[in-house]
Amino acid sequence: MNPSTIAPCMGLVAAMLLSAGEVATADTLRMGGIGAATMLLPDLFETFEGSRTVKLKVIPSLGSSGGLRALTDGVLDVAVSGRLLTEQERAAGLKVVLSIRTPFVLVTSHPQPNGLRSSEIADIFKSPRPTWGDGSSIRLILRPRSDSDTAALGGMFPGMAAAIETARQRPDIPVAATDQDNADLAERVRSSLSASTLTQIIAERRALQVVAIDGIEPSLEALENGSYPYAKTLDFIISPRTSPHAETFIAFLRSLAGQAVMRSKGSVLIPK
Repeated sequence: MNPSTIAPCMGLVAAMLLSAGEVATADTLRMGGIGAATMLLPDLFETFEGSRTVKLKVIPSLGSSGGLRALTDGVLDVAVSGRLLTEQERAAGLKVVLSIRTPFVLVTSHPQPNGLRSSEIADIFKSPRPTWGDGSSIRLILRPRSDSDTAALGGMFPGMAAAIETARQRPDIPVAATDQDNADLAERVRSSLSASTLTQIIAERRALQVVAIDGIEPSLEALENGSYPYAKTLDFIISPRTSPHAETFIAFLRSLAGQAVMRSKGSVLIPK
């Protein structure tokens, strides 16, 4: 295995291990799924009035597919997914009960990155030696082909999906398996460039700069007023076996108090 590549199968392996060895308990609310929500969930739960009688257990590193499998197997009460449910998952009784949006952003360890034009970003990913405006090398970080962030990034800019595949042929470009791996690498690698969500960057207090695109600084306000058009949707999903605690927690997220916490972490509720 290329030492710069992190194995992308850990989420499903973790889900299988959990389903074999753990079951949900009456006094514990178990949640997990996409890594972007790993630290968001405890922040939301802290304000939840039910936290006085219910414990929170966030299972990390599952990913969207791993979280949905764990939910189907009864390991989780709530899964958070960055992709749409499949027909098989819907047939198993999984359903979306709440969705939030957060700006989907490019991030870097460069202390003072120049902004980028949407028309040039695909060329940056195709170039063998892309540079920032100050001449320093842009060091790309990719995600696995199956990851929802890859699909999101591929749809952001003209020619981007093909540009990502071109970049994937370079042996020097690492592939981060999870959202946390991705952010860790982006912090460690000098002058990095990767994709993430504003919610993850804020909730995890990441030492990363968010890159302006077409002169617009990504923010929740810019997303809401339409000046920043790039977003990621995170779906909160339950199963027929979901506990009453989960339903109460979802109701809290719809409340003004829950929405205020979401906004402070760079996310906004999508009205039903």
